[in-house]
Amino acid sequence: MSGKRLLPQESLVRVFVNGDFLSSMLCTPRDVKELAVGWLYGQGHIESLSDIASLAACEDLRDVHVHLSNGHTVKEDTGRMIRTSACMGGEISHEQFLRDLPRMNGGYRVSLGKLKSLVKKTLAAASSYKETGGIHCAGIASATDEKPLAVFEDVGRHNAFDKTIGRMLLARLPSEEKILLTSGRISSEMALKAAHSRIPVVATITTGTDLAVRIAEDAGLTLVARVLTASPMVLCGDERIAHDEETV
Repeated sequence: MSGKRLLPQESLVRVFVNGDFLSSMLCTPRDVKELAVGWLYGQGHIESLSDIASLAACEDLRDVHVHLSNGHTVKEDTGRMIRTSACMGGEISHEQFLRDLPRMNGGYRVSLGKLKSLVKKTLAAASSYKETGGIHCAGIASATDEKPLAVFEDVGRHNAFDKTIGRMLLARLPSEEKILLTSGRISSEMALKAAHSRIPVVATITTGTDLAVRIAEDAGLTLVARVLTASPMVLCGDERIAHDEETV
């Protein structure tokens, strides 16, 4: 019908590890392999792609089956989970939330103009947002790239974040030169995901929480908020921002 907008897709997707059910998540049922790998990595269930022996998704994209190498097993400790501020009601384990993160020092410098350009191109590639007006997106790029290497969309900002990290792992992309671009608010667990993935710069069109900034400062992460405004906010990690370059 004229003027009727499509609705964002949302489904329950289950993750099985070594044949056993591990967890389920409400998400947009696309790129579920990337979602599963990024989530397993963020939860500390895997440390690298080498921990995965095989990865498959069923035809209707509702189940993801992961088999780990070297007989490694995982189990969710539901009694030690923290319910996050995710819009989809996500969780993170106490161990992952409280773990020590190695500090990132040095690295590349990038201008605010470059970040703004990359975020604009990330949003331009978000086809589902144009169709529905109600979905998050995230992308990954290098400081020397003219456009994002990959862009993912999901009804949950954390899921889009996980899909992006999952693609980085599956494509064996080095994280030290990467920028993570997102339409969502940077909360504490998202800062932890970026720091654990050793992605030095995260840019968002919205903002970050005070706890996310404290975590980012401890981990040596650069957070840039309100990146599409006339005056973007460098919340921390100013040493990686090249202010003397044009910010268009």
